[in-house]
Amino acid sequence: MNKLKFSGHETFVVRNFWPKKGYDFIINGGNFNADEAVVELGVGRNMVTSINFWMKALGLVDEKNGTPTQIANFLFGKNGVDPYLEDIASIWLLHYYLVKTDFSTIYQSVFNHFRKERASFKKSQLKAFIKRLYAEANDNRFNESTIDKDISVFCRLYNTPNFREIKKDYEDEVSGLMLELSLLHSTIESTDGEKGKKKVEWFHLTAKSRKSLPYIITLFSILDQHEKSKSISFRRLEVEENSPGMVFLLNKDGLYEQLKEIEQNVDGTQLNESQGNINLILPENLDKWQLLKDYYAN
Repeated sequence: MNKLKFSGHETFVVRNFWPKKGYDFIINGGNFNADEAVVELGVGRNMVTSINFWMKALGLVDEKNGTPTQIANFLFGKNGVDPYLEDIASIWLLHYYLVKTDFSTIYQSVFNHFRKERASFKKSQLKAFIKRLYAEANDNRFNESTIDKDISVFCRLYNTPNFREIKKDYEDEVSGLMLELSLLHSTIESTDGEKGKKKVEWFHLTAKSRKSLPYIITLFSILDQHEKSKSISFRRLEVEENSPGMVFLLNKDGLYEQLKEIEQNVDGTQLNESQGNINLILPENLDKWQLLKDYYAN
């Protein structure tokens, strides 16, 4: 895990059109810190800061030199395969990069670690978990207000809202980039308190099969994490950090379905099942980028 990093989003969730807007801005020589950025991007100063943050958090911009990364050029470049993010595969890809890039700690931590402790949680429980991360890292920068805002953004980014109950900031609530993935849902529980009934919102990270997740995205993430491996155990693909089981919230059946699809559709791959052990066998020279190109070409 990188150094703990929260805030920077100015409380805005990343919207569907921001990655393309941010990419074009950078390619055309734009500077997020310049006064002209407000005019060139056509948004307020806080949103300029937020777009800059999300470009880094999504792994679309190199944090050190500010240049577009390979995945950014692949999606949004001159010959970009999906500049307007019309294919849900692209959203799954950006979700994977958001988690694995670890520019914003909450995403990496929730999907890889927190959900092992609590598949269902209240915001206060997630805040307590983050506070513990600070303690374990001997980091005294924990700020309750900052963490509250980060948790709010996380939930709004992934949790499908009840559209009829949105009373303000409607556009912000319904335009989150990750809503389509349906990785998070919430329920309201009424509890008895000293002042009568109290409503508590619970959030649920439910592992299951993901019908909208193309097997090629799962394979891309596996090749990205296991570049030189030729045999990977099912267990590692299920529970290791940044594994498809963790990042894509797949249960055992869901992961197995993905691996079977890979075996059936990608030449040379094999799902070896013997003596109760399952291993994914990968052929030599399997190019993750070429696999993606072929997927989008079809």
